[in-house]
Amino acid sequence: MITALLLAAAVSLAPTPAELEALLAPVQGAKVQVRGVHCQVLGDPTEHRCAWRQRKAGGRWEAWSAILARDGGRWILIDAPGPASRP
Repeated sequence: MITALLLAAAVSLAPTPAELEALLAPVQGAKVQVRGVHCQVLGDPTEHRCAWRQRKAGGRWEAWSAILARDGGRWILIDAPGPASRP
């Protein structure tokens, strides 16, 4: 348990914008531009709910989110990313 917590603390709590862009491009079928990536750890220390701003085709920035997981030294998508609902 302690080892898992130390490992989770040693890795980044959020992917870099470049890492997230690389994950999203194949899913969205085109290169995307993101900024302001923020993640929260879920129950499993490797799973994160992440939110970011993504540039739309018209140039406007829009809120997006998805669940990502840390798999060794890389990030993977757990669910399909999509526009985040505003409260």
